[in-house]
Amino acid sequence: MSFVNLTSAGHITTFKGAHYSFPRATRLREGMEWMVTDYYAKSALRRPFEARGLLVTGPSRVGKTTEIRKQLEALNDGDTMMPDGRAARFASVVLKGLLSWKDLGIHTLREGLGYPAEGRLTQREVWDRVITQAREQGVIGIHYDECQHIFPKKTGEARAMILDSFKSLLKQPEWPLMLILSGVETLVLHVTSEEQLAYLMRPVSFSEIVLHRTADLTELASLCHAYADKAGLDFSRLNSRDFYERLTCACANRWGLVIELLIDAFVLALDQKAAEPDLQHFCLAFTRRTGLREGYSPFSIDSYEKLFEPQKIFEIWEKKRATITI
Repeated sequence: MSFVNLTSAGHITTFKGAHYSFPRATRLREGMEWMVTDYYAKSALRRPFEARGLLVTGPSRVGKTTEIRKQLEALNDGDTMMPDGRAARFASVVLKGLLSWKDLGIHTLREGLGYPAEGRLTQREVWDRVITQAREQGVIGIHYDECQHIFPKKTGEARAMILDSFKSLLKQPEWPLMLILSGVETLVLHVTSEEQLAYLMRPVSFSEIVLHRTADLTELASLCHAYADKAGLDFSRLNSRDFYERLTCACANRWGLVIELLIDAFVLALDQKAAEPDLQHFCLAFTRRTGLREGYSPFSIDSYEKLFEPQKIFEIWEKKRATITI
């Protein structure tokens, strides 16, 4: 007996294949164009130069990684040619835990550049190979995601060494590398503590949902309608500030969680052949995601604000996600 519900799988594929373009994507693209244009102009002079970078920060699950990956896919599509006649390429590396600078170099070689690095190399040899492989492959920049992980519990001296090393990559005389450092807000404190590095980085901030901001309320409504239209569902009954407040609460003010919950609720509605989603679909989607008892959600309780504190809800989401991952 198959465990695949082909109908539901088709709906999920439709939603996951879609990409909603937030206004922040425009800011990110502008930053990348600024960075890559600067690199192109300087490299055309064929003399040593300093590359630039982006510092992309914001709370977890607000969509930083998704937006950056989308932009890097566009950058790596082969249309952006550099003065040496090769198409521009950016590598990506995810930092999943505490790493030394040598370990980061090995991780960069293996994950970002596809090079089988050996652990017995010295730190200098590792990073020399990073530069060599990047130059040979035409990689002009590296995105380090969850970059805050390299800093916790490090002494001031160790932190200064890491920051100086990032700065050295931007200024590397043989093959300077652009950097995109992304992570939570604490990353700003680390990077700005090194004045020269901070000068070379343009900040791009991603924020949580704040419904008191008219722009956020409008954006949330647009997002809900866009996914409903994708599903062929009528969203008019739920189009109210009360619903958007409940949705924002259930998703701990995080844009990324809103998209996940929208997809779950709309798939439930489609599986039931409903013409429009209702609060019960969102309530069930929420409790399944969080593991809370059925019927206990911001969509089913009148005084939900007193019972569902955003940080606690976010922790439940993340704990459930970690359990599923394991």
